This record gives sequence, C-alpha cells and structure tokens, in this order.
Amino acid sequence: MLAYDDLKGSEGRRVWYRPPRYDASRLFPGRPPRVRLRTRSYLLQNISLSGVAAVSKDTSMAPPDVGEVLPLQIEQGGLTIFESSARVCRAEQTVFGSKVALKLVDGFVDFDRLLNRNAQAQIATRTWSYSQATEKVAAEYRAFCADVLSLLRSHNAILNGNKQTAAGQLHHEFDMEGAYRACESQLLPEWRTLWRSGNDFARAAMGDREIREATKTMTELVLTPEMRLGAIWDRSYAKPMGYPGDFQIMNQVYDWDRRGSSVYEMLMHRLGLEVAECIKTRMEVVQERIAETVFAEGRERPARIMSLGCGPAREVELFLKGVCNTDGLADFTLIDQEEDALRYASEKTYPQLLRLSSRYSLQCLNMSFTDILRGTSGLNTLPPQDLIYSVGLLDYLTDRRAMGLVHRLYDQLAPDGLLIIGNMNETGLSNLWPMEFLTDWTLEYRDEAQMLRWAETLDAAARWTECERTGRVRLLFVKKPA
Repeated sequence: MLAYDDLKGSEGRRVWYRPPRYDASRLFPGRPPRVRLRTRSYLLQNISLSGVAAVSKDTSMAPPDVGEVLPLQIEQGGLTIFESSARVCRAEQTVFGSKVALKLVDGFVDFDRLLNRNAQAQIATRTWSYSQATEKVAAEYRAFCADVLSLLRSHNAILNGNKQTAAGQLHHEFDMEGAYRACESQLLPEWRTLWRSGNDFARAAMGDREIREATKTMTELVLTPEMRLGAIWDRSYAKPMGYPGDFQIMNQVYDWDRRGSSVYEMLMHRLGLEVAECIKTRMEVVQERIAETVFAEGRERPARIMSLGCGPAREVELFLKGVCNTDGLADFTLIDQEEDALRYASEKTYPQLLRLSSRYSLQCLNMSFTDILRGTSGLNTLPPQDLIYSVGLLDYLTDRRAMGLVHRLYDQLAPDGLLIIGNMNETGLSNLWPMEFLTDWTLEYRDEAQMLRWAETLDAAARWTECERTGRVRLLFVKKPA
C-alpha cells in the first residue's frame, strides 16, 4: 500500500488536467459515426468530454470559419445520437480534404449514453442500410463478392483443417512455412484475376455517385472485414494518423515482411503487399535517378536533391548505404507534413551521413502540403535543385492543383535539372478496386496524356512518361534546359 507521500502528480504543462480524447475508430469499431455541421458532413476522428475533431476527404468542401458557432450532430446510419452547439476552434483545408476541431458550447459528451445510442442506431439501421445498399448494387457484383469471399475462406478452411489434424496426431507440429508457400503460389494468380474483374466492376460504378457509394458500402460490409485480417489492409482502412498512405504503410511495403499470428493472416497481408508493390518499385526508379544525379559529370558542387512528400525516404537511406565514403557529393532536402515521417527518415539516414563524413548532408522540412500548393510555404527560399521528385502526393490532387504544383516545382529546378512526378496509372490492373472499394482510399488515376498536359506549357528541354515495373504507377519526367 502506498502512503500519501508516495503518490505523485504530474509535472510541467501536464499538471493542467485535460479530459482524455478517444480515437473514434477504437471507440466505435467497425463504423465510426459522422459529424454533421449544417450541410457539411465529416467523419468523426476523435472525441472528448467537451469537444470533437472530424475530417472530410471532399477537397472541394471549404471548412467553416474559426470562431463560428454551429449546430453539431453526431449521426450513425442517418440517425442522430448526439446534439449540441459547437464553436470551431481549428479548421484546415489540406490536399486530403478538410479537418475541423470543435468545442461544445451548451453540452457535454456522456460516453455511456453515446455508446448505447450508437449501438441502438446500428441495430435499427442494419437491415435497412444493407437492403438500401444492395438494391443499387449490380447483381453480378454481389455474386463477385461472394466468389472472392469463398476463395479466401476456402484457403482458411484448408489451413485450419490441416492444423487441427497435425495437432491431433501425436502432437505433430504444423508446417506453417510449407503451408504458407503452398497457399501463396496458388492464391496470388487467382487473386490477380479477381482483382482485374473488381476493377471492371469499379469503373462501371464510378460514374454514378449513388451506385458508387452503395457498391463501396456493400464491399466494406462483406469483404473489407476479411481483408483487414491482413496488417496492411487494416491500417489502410483504419487510417490511424487521420489520412491515407501514411509512412508506416509505406514501410510495410518496403520491408515486405510476413505479418500476422496465423498463416491466413499472413496471406491476407501478402495480398495487400501485391496490390501495393508499385510503391516499392516506384521508389526503386527514384533511387536510380538519385544515383545518376549524384554521379553526373561536370558538376563542381554537391548535387541538390529534394523530395516532396518524402514519407520514410527509404530511397535516400538505401542510396546512402550503397555509397563509398569517397564517392559523390549531395545535399538532400526532405519535405513532409508528418513530423513522425521526418523523424524516421532522419534517424535512419543519420548513421550513413556520419559514415560518409561531410560529403553528404540532409535537412528535413516540416511543411504543410496545402501551404506549398498556395505558394506560402517558403519553398522558393531553397537553392535551385538538380533533382526534385514527388511520387505519392499528386494522386490526391485535382488536375488544376496538380498542374500548379508541377509548375511550382519546375521553377525550383537548376539548369539541366530533372523533375519526377508519380501518379497512379490508369490501367487494367490498376489499384482502383482494392484501394477505393476495399479500403476507402481515394486517388486520382491518370494516363500518359493527362500527365503530359501538366508540363505542356513549360519551356522544358524534354518531357516524357515511364511506368515502373508493375505498370501501376506512371512517372512524368520533365527536363530543364541546360
């Protein structure tokens, strides 16, 4: 038993107690409620006794003004489970949509009541919502979802049956490695066939908003829970950092590890890696261009290389690991709006920078992508760059914004500099169905003509596109005159 003298309080700023803030995806597993502010609809991100934060992936919807007091409703399945007035404390428009934080004015959150009303709303709307969703979904797509689920679960049934048999016969140890390899070799070709068919269904649904949303709703009810047994699917759908495609998802692809407590969970993760492989292969293309830039002849100063939306910057880490301490000179600038990504990149590259003495340097800039798009980030204070690349950001931008960013980055190039822009490619085996319909991860898919238009008015020495090895990411190259 502790004496009163042994009980410790907090120190520093933590002595000011604040009610805990709960992540909505954990507080409401399966389907977090939505927040309605008059005609604006947001997805609840987190909630506390006295306030809420919410996000919208609709990039065309402007957030409310800071200080504005609005009627706030929290809804589950179209039914209101909480009401209050709320004052806007923070509002931000980002490339991924808008974010808003609100403080309740004339109420507070009774969590017991809120959770009970959420459960009641889910029960009340379950039959209605499913029937409403499925009536707009093509019958062929419903059958397709059943085929996908049957394929996956048939493998799980075989694995479970053999595991139980092994355990029952003299406690024989189940060969997880052999079972994984056998399933992987058979499942991947079947998965690719279904994936291509899923893309065909997805394209047919994309032109009608109601049909698209109904098809996505059904997919998330029927298939997404099964896929989320795989680590990469789970994180992609949950979006724990509040936006899709965070640096930890990138690292899962780069590491290509088996993740999961069972063979089946590892297989689900493997299917996700198959979809996301283009993230790794586009990084390999960039890594080669970094080497070409650093070792180009005729430059009397260090090469200047900038990455916008750098994430974990594994291409820089891998390049530096392969460099001898007598080769090349370069100054890297990594830019990201996520501080954790920059911390990771800095920690991973630092040992290599020490090994290479003063031949290489690296600086990390924590800048808002939205400020960069607006031209208010101070990006133009950097010296002209020999290589600039951004291979995962423009997927989220409209054509107008993408073209504006391409022009802004082109202006940052030194003479004879190279700009590389990546975008998800419009192709038969694109990532449309797995990302948009299974994980609610919305991107813009573009072809060669669309990407070339971004650079058609630039005074470029050359502009062209290439695809990385999978063909699912197209890269635009723009060369500045010497």
